Amino acid sequence: MRSERAGRTADEAPVEAPAEPPLVVDVDGSLIGGDLLIEGIARLLSVSPLSLFALPFRLAAAMVRGRAGLKRRIAEAAPLPPDTLAWNPAVLEEIAAAQAAGRSVWLASASDARAVSPLAEMVGAAGCLASDGRTNLAGEAKAAALAARFGERGFDYIGNERRDLAVWKRARRAIGVGLGAGLACKVRALDGEARFLPGLDGGPRDWFRALRPYQWVKNVLVFVPLVAAHETGAGSYLVAAGMFVALSAVASGTYLLNDLLDLPHDRGHPAKRHRPMAAGKVPLLPMIGIGAALAAGGLALAFWLSAAAGLWVLAYLVVTCAYSLSLKRKTFIDVTVLAMLYAVRVLAGAAAVSVPLSPWLLAFFLFLFLALAIVKRQGELRGSGRSAPGGRAYLAEDFPVVVALGAASGFASVVILTLYIQSPETGERYARPELLWLICPLLLYWLGRMVLLAGRGVEDSKRLPDNDDPLLFALRDRTSWLTGLAVLTAFAAAL
Repeated sequence: MRSERAGRTADEAPVEAPAEPPLVVDVDGSLIGGDLLIEGIARLLSVSPLSLFALPFRLAAAMVRGRAGLKRRIAEAAPLPPDTLAWNPAVLEEIAAAQAAGRSVWLASASDARAVSPLAEMVGAAGCLASDGRTNLAGEAKAAALAARFGERGFDYIGNERRDLAVWKRARRAIGVGLGAGLACKVRALDGEARFLPGLDGGPRDWFRALRPYQWVKNVLVFVPLVAAHETGAGSYLVAAGMFVALSAVASGTYLLNDLLDLPHDRGHPAKRHRPMAAGKVPLLPMIGIGAALAAGGLALAFWLSAAAGLWVLAYLVVTCAYSLSLKRKTFIDVTVLAMLYAVRVLAGAAAVSVPLSPWLLAFFLFLFLALAIVKRQGELRGSGRSAPGGRAYLAEDFPVVVALGAASGFASVVILTLYIQSPETGERYARPELLWLICPLLLYWLGRMVLLAGRGVEDSKRLPDNDDPLLFALRDRTSWLTGLAVLTAFAAAL
């Protein structure tokens, strides 16, 4: 007896459905928010700050060998752990759906293969095509490589930029990620059944947030010398306002650098991962250009207002860059530098309007802001485990010592304030200097409360985007506002 299979004719044999073509996924801007080359350079500078001096020579050598050679050197020098990248969930879902349907998934990227291969393994891709140190696999080169590998119209492609039009022309189906209206129309003209996925890119609000405008409030310190000197001339306050703008521009520029270098740490932080750069909501290369333009513009404005003030702003820029590159990972040097940067704001304000600054007042601010910088570290240490939080050089077991140092610095600032109040120059400047003593218990109360709250984690419910910063916490803390009002009242009554 013949089996049913044996009894079938050739015409009756079952016809297998053709296998679905592979899904090919672009990496930079599609699978992840960001750029592997830029993030690789940032990681190289973060782990080896001295490589900053060798970077121009690497870029010059890359001009000879091409972009592919630069990408290979950066990928070798600074490997990027996949779990520190900003992944696009919509693209990850598309990959999972394709794999569930039995389709193979490939990654294709202009980034170097040594940087892309770990990502391919992470998403379970069958393989990857990428730059190899000689060929920069972008645009037409990527399209030709994919067509040679899978055949014309033999693959579906997920991309995000204009250069991908060359690939979509040779793909069976086009899938765009975060495309603008103009580019989306061109993709539809190539494939009437094209689909579109959301990208990670944000809008103008995210570009503005990346500048950290809420940090500009710290630059109000440029007005302190005028207030302390009882200056009332409108011209002086206009110059100080110009210094406020200059310092704010420079600060925003350096914050962009800091956020770029801190990307891996920020993405692992429960609050900082929402920063626009860490979340992949703003493109990295344009933000670098904006940061450089802001720093240069702010510095030029400062020198235009006053040569002496310009030198202080230049010092602020240099020290801030050194802090971002290296000093923030040095135990206690980091908080000392932060306190110095606060003091530089006061010195820049005094230099801009040619107002003498009392050494007592400068010492007071130095210790006060040292205390606040330590409180910031105290908040970061809380609940961090034994690892160094955010790339810092502290352990959880340092917490009691950090608390003691913060409290000691805060109380030292109050002692210095009392010495300033009873100094002869204060008696000459104020009609009722004895009323300034009311500021001391108010300041003791506020500093002690900040240390206690940072230890308890009470500020979590009122957290601003920069999370553990005590000054920013104070902006939304009613008790801090009332205490500040009481201090101002005592100051005004003493005049």
